[in-house]
Amino acid sequence: MKYLLVLFFFVFSCTKIDNENHFSLNLEIEGLKKGIIYLEKISDSSMVVIDSVSYNGNNSIQFQGKIDEPEIMIISLTFENETDPKRFPFFVEKSNIILKTRLKDFGFKVDSKGSKNDSIYRQYLEINKRFNNEKLDLISKSLGFQKSANKDSISFYDSKLVSVNKRQFLHNANFAMRYSNYEIAPYIAITDLRESSAILDTIYKSLGNGIKNSKYALELKTLID
Repeated sequence: MKYLLVLFFFVFSCTKIDNENHFSLNLEIEGLKKGIIYLEKISDSSMVVIDSVSYNGNNSIQFQGKIDEPEIMIISLTFENETDPKRFPFFVEKSNIILKTRLKDFGFKVDSKGSKNDSIYRQYLEINKRFNNEKLDLISKSLGFQKSANKDSISFYDSKLVSVNKRQFLHNANFAMRYSNYEIAPYIAITDLRESSAILDTIYKSLGNGIKNSKYALELKTLID
């Protein structure tokens, strides 16, 4: 009886650990009738396929797996006779995650539930989309005046573009520090803020103790050292 109790405790402990490292993802793509959806991640600068689902309009799109910590993964969608997949990244966590998007603007509008890091990431992407649209508008106007060789107007819009770039950079730095207790903070630093070692150092120092040993924080530290 004693050995049975020990065995039961061992099995229960292993199951508990397994559940703690487990994630599930339910994906809904409005307007999709048929396609293959891949769950991918970047490993050693290469895209690695973790799992795939062939969707025919009736079945659900679900993925399950294990992770050691929150990290970025990628949803890819391919169609028959198309070589270039549609992709969008998301933050996976040890939880039940629900992502909803539409085929017509796949990945640009995503309703995210179940992953706190991903909810924060959606906010970050939305704000940066507005910055990027503003920059595209300024570039378009500057190019328009280049045809008429209007140097004053070109200089005006180019200087405004520099200003928007600075505002975007500072916003992203402040955003990372605001969420310094989440893995999204060092991820933002290593992807969008590499230009300034001083900013990288400030963000690293602002990270919570539980975040400093995370995957992206360790990568951030290598950029500073």
